[in-house]
Amino acid sequence: MANILEIYTAEQLYNMYRLKILADATGLTDFNAGSKIRSLLESNSEIVASISMDFKEALYRAIPIALYQGMGFTKKTAQAASGYIRPFRKPAFTLKYTGSGTSALLTINSTTISTSVTGAPGDAFSLSFSSYQKTSDLVTAIQALSNWSATLVKDVNSALLYQYTAEEIIGKTDYLADTEMDIMLSTAYAFLVPAGYSVSIDGIQMQVLADTIILAGESGIQCLAQASIAGIIGNISANAIDTLNGTGYINSSLSGIDGVINDSAFSGGIDAETDIQRQTRFAEAINSLDAGTRDGIVSALSAINGIRSVEMIKSYPWKGTNTIIIDTQTGTISADLLIEINKVLYGDPDDLINYPGKNAEGIDYIITTPTITAIDITIIAYRLSTTNVDLTEIQTDVQTAIEQYINTRKLGQDIILSEVVRVAKNSNFAVYDVLITSPASNIPISAYQLARTGAGTAGTITVITSIILSE
Repeated sequence: MANILEIYTAEQLYNMYRLKILADATGLTDFNAGSKIRSLLESNSEIVASISMDFKEALYRAIPIALYQGMGFTKKTAQAASGYIRPFRKPAFTLKYTGSGTSALLTINSTTISTSVTGAPGDAFSLSFSSYQKTSDLVTAIQALSNWSATLVKDVNSALLYQYTAEEIIGKTDYLADTEMDIMLSTAYAFLVPAGYSVSIDGIQMQVLADTIILAGESGIQCLAQASIAGIIGNISANAIDTLNGTGYINSSLSGIDGVINDSAFSGGIDAETDIQRQTRFAEAINSLDAGTRDGIVSALSAINGIRSVEMIKSYPWKGTNTIIIDTQTGTISADLLIEINKVLYGDPDDLINYPGKNAEGIDYIITTPTITAIDITIIAYRLSTTNVDLTEIQTDVQTAIEQYINTRKLGQDIILSEVVRVAKNSNFAVYDVLITSPASNIPISAYQLARTGAGTAGTITVITSIILSE
């Protein structure tokens, strides 16, 4: 029995068979190369040796798996990427102020479009619809004004424009993500984008997770969405979806929606846990077995599918209560996930074998999501003059790489500028060098916060591209 796992090579097995036949005096003595008996024994030896090796390898693999399964320590499944898509409707035209004023307010009523400008009152204008009956007429007139520009999208009667009251123009972003304000039609009512609304790219659906409202007078809204297929395949780049320009297509047709785009990258898609990753996590769990301790609770909750990282604040917000912060990548905790968290934390009286509970007696727990710290980074990406790669491609790749780096950081993980430089330079072979102009140093993130940037957050990655002469 002690040698049950001993493995023999094909040559060793052949010699064992030959010696056995000779010892039994069977009369078979021709073991020369090419003889029938030798060919039969060699063939059998190779098959048995191969099967034995496969069996031993499978057994060694099965032993830890049986241990994991016996302790309820299953592999974590693949996780779907998440990000924001922006369904939008086209405006009548777009408007931009380029003067020195600090505020530019727009008012449109049934007869007039007018502006007032703080700090540069001479830049204000007022145009009557009786003189400029079509939006094409308005755009032509505005284009002739100093410090103003306009771009026509739909040529309609001016009286059909949406009526704005003292609406700030500066800082607005239009339907094409440019720094202009969309001037909508009067039919631009508040509009519901329902949960489940989706758009596809490369066979992957990006599905809106919650009902989201496009406000009246606005062209679009950022909708939190998740990839229908789990894994890294869902980590699409910024602007990978742009249905107006033929990339991706809308699955859920909604009357009034003209297009969908993802202004920022999707991130957080993770493939299923590997054997090595589970082995590492198992070792960490063994070191945190004590129920009721911070490490024990954090380890147990971290093992739940859909949870990326966990932190706990003791005696907060008051004594006798601990706050547990759950990072799910999407920033939300579904009802099903909350049920699973409570079962792991408090136990399940109907299934104490799998859910014995981890909470400390007499301690209450508050389950919440992290505080989001919005990250702004401005970076210059340089390309050599001899490299024939479009600057827009470089800009998109650098933006995507930085967004995915930031948006996959876990609780309390700082933003390290040297890492930002690394991912930016690796995003496209044509990136010769990069320079971060803001911020000047690493961005610290507290243990209870998540760093996030891009669409749906207050953070922005600004990528400026530049060409330098070849060395």
